[in-house]
Amino acid sequence: PRRRHLEPHPFQGHQHRHNARCRIRVTGEGSGSDAGPDSGGVADPAPRREVVGQYAGALLFSLSLGVTVVAYPLFVIDQGRSPTVAGVLVGFSAAVQVLTRSRLGSVMRVMSNSDVITAAAVLLGLSVGLLVFESGLVALVVSAAVQGVARACFWTGNQVQIVRSARSTSRAIATLNMVATIGMLIGPAAGGIIAQSSYRAAFAVASAVALAGIAPTLALSRPPPFARVGGHSYLQLLRNPGVRVGVWASVAVGAWRGLLGSYVPIGLDAAGSSETAIGVVVAVANGAAAVSGYLAVDTEGSRVAPGVARWGAVTLVATALVGFELPVALITAALVAGGAAIGLLQVLAITAVSEAVRPELQGDAVTIAGVARGVTLSGAPLGVAALLVMGLGPAVLAAAVALIGPAALFCRPRFNRE
Repeated sequence: PRRRHLEPHPFQGHQHRHNARCRIRVTGEGSGSDAGPDSGGVADPAPRREVVGQYAGALLFSLSLGVTVVAYPLFVIDQGRSPTVAGVLVGFSAAVQVLTRSRLGSVMRVMSNSDVITAAAVLLGLSVGLLVFESGLVALVVSAAVQGVARACFWTGNQVQIVRSARSTSRAIATLNMVATIGMLIGPAAGGIIAQSSYRAAFAVASAVALAGIAPTLALSRPPPFARVGGHSYLQLLRNPGVRVGVWASVAVGAWRGLLGSYVPIGLDAAGSSETAIGVVVAVANGAAAVSGYLAVDTEGSRVAPGVARWGAVTLVATALVGFELPVALITAALVAGGAAIGLLQVLAITAVSEAVRPELQGDAVTIAGVARGVTLSGAPLGVAALLVMGLGPAVLAAAVALIGPAALFCRPRFNRE
């Protein structure tokens, strides 16, 4: 018999894991082996080969990306172009990434999100491989654009794959973030070493690694495209309290990441840190973010919004300190605390949006969180740049209050009662 599909309240505890139900077509449409007559309404656990395939693919993709992140801007300058051109191309790639994320909800109604992941590995390999043979401006622009598309497709597709599986969303997202961090630590180091000898060799290695990452993605299950339903516009989704919590958490994550890669090193330099010390501190902050996500694995239902508020407040305080000329030890402690808080927010953001909507809208919900993060990733440094007339410390403080502050507001009781 058909079962009516009821949209769960975004912050109510569930008798069963919400994400375990996401693979079950409760509207009466069969879903094959996902929910047989004896399944009791719970999907079978994800096969080991899918878990291994997803994380192996993520490691190879992030390794390739890490090599490219270092080699690409240096290659642009090596070709006789100015640092401004290099910056514009990197910014263009980021803009394409955000634009692509904004359309992925519709794309995943046409093709499976796991096919999107496979396509991303192909695109990254081709975009970087192009630079092995071409170095003209057109090739640089095309490569930057396709890299942006690949990044958007890969990470959004993987998050959706986790949300639709029977695995614990928070634990799986934390592991995905950890694997990506490992790749982004090793990749840039390897890219810098190889690029010292040859930029084209670095691109060849990055391309080969990305293309090797296609094989693990083929081990992923192929869930059907999302059903075509109404209620998936951004404005409609943002009426949902749970989606808003996830979006504000993503805004905070994007702002932190954007500032960590731009003005935080400047603030540390002003405080008297050496280049080596700055690199170590930033790496430690990123490491704290990767590890701390596991602390959020049991946070779900009614505990998500207060968790976002709590760690949003920690991130706000930590970010507010880094622009001022304070003792290096204090800034370092703030960065480590902020990094740990960001790791938790990254996990809670996806948990919030995935619990807040019915299965057919989960792709759109994950997408809007990714768009929010992408916009502030580039928007936060631009906002600080516009406010630098105030001085670095006040400018970073103002940006932090505007972009990270809202996440801390979700501790208000009304979000637990609605």
